[in-house]
Amino acid sequence: MGIVVTIAMLFGLIVLRPTPWRHEPNKTVALPMVVISAFLLSVCGLWNVGYGVVNLTAFWGWAALLSGVTMVIAAAVIFLYHGQAARVTFTWVDIMKPWVTALLAGFFLLYSVTLVQLNLGYSIIG
Repeated sequence: MGIVVTIAMLFGLIVLRPTPWRHEPNKTVALPMVVISAFLLSVCGLWNVGYGVVNLTAFWGWAALLSGVTMVIAAAVIFLYHGQAARVTFTWVDIMKPWVTALLAGFFLLYSVTLVQLNLGYSIIG
């Protein structure tokens, strides 16, 4: 399941990629990519939250819980950010987007490095 969650995070990062010099939604991301990535983020995020709640005594339980919450928030930000095509004001979504993107990138890095370590036979965190 870690590979699926990591791929979902990657899809979310592709849609949320930072563009600090622009405040309008990025028109280069196709609508199916937006919908698929938000759906994957929300489903895998809810899976991670459930896994994290059951395994709160381990490092990976806390990592799953926090990354799951981040993924669900990222899915909401994607839906709200790309749903405001004709907006003219600066909203809370604009404030949340860079923070959510940074958190999602951090969890993506944690998961992807761990997957590489597992496949190479190295020990992992936890």
